[in-house]
Amino acid sequence: MSNYAAVLALVCFILSIIGPATCRATSPGTSPTPAPSSSDGESFVVEGTVYCDPCRIQFPTKLSYPIPNTKVVLQCRERETETETCKIEAKTDAKGKYSIAATGDHEEEICDVKVTESPDSKCPEVMDDESFARVSLTDKNGVRGNVRKANPIGFMVKEIDPKCKEVLAEIGITGL
Repeated sequence: MSNYAAVLALVCFILSIIGPATCRATSPGTSPTPAPSSSDGESFVVEGTVYCDPCRIQFPTKLSYPIPNTKVVLQCRERETETETCKIEAKTDAKGKYSIAATGDHEEEICDVKVTESPDSKCPEVMDDESFARVSLTDKNGVRGNVRKANPIGFMVKEIDPKCKEVLAEIGITGL
């Protein structure tokens, strides 16, 4: 009986070592997005989109459209002093998507991706609620991998598109 217990303990010990390692494997056919190397070993890729909100409700709908060639800025600052520690600029592609490579650990900092000016004259107003997206640029918070997906950020039209009433009713928003 004691031999059975010893074998069982050995199997449990081996599984406790092998188990976590096998859980970290990526799915077949997938690979993580590469990021630039960093002297402290940490690097990240921040990805997101910039869009126009023709309904002025500050979240994407099926009427929303991407805004290409928009300048986006990744900015990190110290929590206590607000001193800027990192600033990287990029532009959106033809589909309104951006990808920003950042290096270093920013665990004790606040990092945001921001937009300030729309290149689309039909959609010029910066959103109140979605002019920036907060991102975490550290691997010490439980988030695995080096890709960080930012929430969509964008701009609004001056006058609401007449189609919005119908589109919003489809998703249960009425009374606008």
